[in-house]
Amino acid sequence: MRMSTNTAQNTESPLLQLPTELLHSVLSYLSAQDLARLSATCRCLAEHTANDLLWANVVNSYLPEKIHDSGPFDSFRSLYIAYHPCWFIPQKKIWFSDTEHTGNLILGRYDHRRGVIEAYRVIAERRSPSHKFQIWEWNPEVIIQTFHPKPSLWLDSPILLLRNHDGERHYLRGEIRMPLPLESQQVFNSLSFCPKGPPPDPDPYKQWPPPIVPSRNRVYRSPETHGSEWERNPGLLEIMSEDAFRIRRWAHFRLGMPMFAAGRSETLSTYATLDPHLYTPTRQKPYQGIWIGDYSAHGCEFLLFLQRDSEDGFNGTPDEGESEFLHDGIIQNGSLEAIKLTGDPNVPRGELSFISDDIGPKGFVRVADESLFRGARIVRSRGHVAGLGFRDDTFIASQLILISPDCIAHYWETMGHISYFRRLDIDELIRI
Repeated sequence: MRMSTNTAQNTESPLLQLPTELLHSVLSYLSAQDLARLSATCRCLAEHTANDLLWANVVNSYLPEKIHDSGPFDSFRSLYIAYHPCWFIPQKKIWFSDTEHTGNLILGRYDHRRGVIEAYRVIAERRSPSHKFQIWEWNPEVIIQTFHPKPSLWLDSPILLLRNHDGERHYLRGEIRMPLPLESQQVFNSLSFCPKGPPPDPDPYKQWPPPIVPSRNRVYRSPETHGSEWERNPGLLEIMSEDAFRIRRWAHFRLGMPMFAAGRSETLSTYATLDPHLYTPTRQKPYQGIWIGDYSAHGCEFLLFLQRDSEDGFNGTPDEGESEFLHDGIIQNGSLEAIKLTGDPNVPRGELSFISDDIGPKGFVRVADESLFRGARIVRSRGHVAGLGFRDDTFIASQLILISPDCIAHYWETMGHISYFRRLDIDELIRI
């Protein structure tokens, strides 16, 4: 029997009966994967899901600042496809590696002008002369070296660089060769992905990020560059981690000698990201963030300042006990830990640099009245020291001088030395 026209119209999806503007508004909430799946259902929805404004929304959801055109690509859709599934790299932006002992802190971003995903190492240099010292009236014998670091990205040598070339990328089956400037020196680099956890080995030293950094998504950091774990790739998008990746660097032999020092011709580094709530300061946790520390001969190092709640601490609700947790309008409560994102041969990356068990009433020492730190709250802490190779590590008595939420001084009591820490502005660095 022949179907009537009215019956045929009634079989049409209610979604297709919506006005175009309303339909596109609904589709704007879909992910790229959902748009692709929907486009396969019928010709009409394929046309709607090809709307480039939808793909502009998808691309911009991964970027800190919106872009308004597709740049060197002919559409936002082709731009998204060119770097799928690598968009999590500029989205998460902050990445730190397990490189022994120093580690590495890099910032990932998308360069709209050149149409590339890239990541550069964060560096900092001292702007003050090394011989310039400050006098501390409270104890003139203590050495205080000034510290006003100048942070920047090392643009001369990218750590990660993805270009859209030929579309021949085997993302999930192997490595992605990255055309870095070092290739002129016969040094080559590639990017590979990590499967989601849990890691196959419960040993915390074989996981990244390290246990000291709160994370729900750890991956296996194979200490070897060969073997089954080195060859292991996610294989499927559904099991690929968007919280970690690996970078391999190797050198071709020249005249029988490897390019790397000490006979090493290959290195493998695992990079992990940080959850934004760990480095975003709040009213209750004003010191949280990524900081730059002065480590004398070791140079500038980067740290994660992490505040943890105390069981009997102030919860941010005004009450009769609020005043004892406030100093100059700043809440002083809970513990404060400085975790090294980059390190040195004595105390390496992934270790505590110092810890104050309570910057609130329990750890209070005094309020400074000397001119250099006048008005700063001083609390008890413990500094981490070790011999070369992280041998015989121990914690020694120290004090934190809480100058402001952007500047802290660390007084090493037995060493007679004060060093500074200053907050790093990630958003300022990442701008192009």
